[in-house]
Amino acid sequence: MNKRTKYLLLACAVPVLILLGMCVTPLYTIMNGDDILLQTRPIDPSDPFSGDYVSLQYEAEQVPQEMVETKILKDNQYGTKVYVLLKKKNGVHTPIKVTLEKPKKGIYLKGVLNYIDDREKLVYLQYSLDKYYVEDNTGTKWENAALKGGVRAKVKVKNGYAMLVGIEKK
Repeated sequence: MNKRTKYLLLACAVPVLILLGMCVTPLYTIMNGDDILLQTRPIDPSDPFSGDYVSLQYEAEQVPQEMVETKILKDNQYGTKVYVLLKKKNGVHTPIKVTLEKPKKGIYLKGVLNYIDDREKLVYLQYSLDKYYVEDNTGTKWENAALKGGVRAKVKVKNGYAMLVGIEKK
């Protein structure tokens, strides 16, 4: 094998390795992650280019300020990475604490600080689990169920990394 062939193989291998590297964390989470359910909040679907989907918001995205570390409230920097410790209540995982440091045990999600509402005493977080694609012509059915608060999200979580794997009706 000459030098030119080696460089060509190396040039072809680099993009393949990058693409494989991008798949490792999601696959590891799906295979080894903990199953949790998150209660959703209503929103609306349909994208003409991508098909029907259900746009989701979660109750866990609105957290009372008393559950949030004071340093997060004090610094008030949007886009700050936070960790949300969850506890299972009535079959659904709900936040019990929001910190800047990764919890040593328990199930937690990585989130981003989106907004602090001092008037309502709420903190808004984002988990990037906001869309779930459904079969064509079923988006309206899911939307109606979501508007009534009757949809839960099935999520796999490993080390704070979360993958939305499905939705279900209550």
